[in-house]
Amino acid sequence: MTGASSGVGDLPADRIQEAAGLFGMLASALRLHIVWVLSHGECDVGGLAEQVGAPMPTVSQHLAKLKLAGLVHSRQQGRRRVYVVDDPNLVSVVRLMFQHLAAEGGGSGADTGARHGLGA
Repeated sequence: MTGASSGVGDLPADRIQEAAGLFGMLASALRLHIVWVLSHGECDVGGLAEQVGAPMPTVSQHLAKLKLAGLVHSRQQGRRRVYVVDDPNLVSVVRLMFQHLAAEGGGSGADTGARHGLGA
């Protein structure tokens, strides 16, 4: 399709750019894993680090990026800072992606990227 737009499904360029930026934040496997864990309930940095198998400083850096993007929020709970994904739409998008992959057979093999047209 080229030329004039049909009006159906038109989105402003800035909205498309914003969505691409948010998907870019989730393009990191570690950040996506963090969001997945937080979509099941709040957690502190230590608990997240344990669940995603990454060092606490690394998880903390990724949390800062996710927080800056508005994808996660934090609150103080006693001496701990706990993080949460409180956007039900984001939780739905992440869960739908994993449900989609599970429906296709898991996608744990090396051919996953090629099967989805993702490559070098």
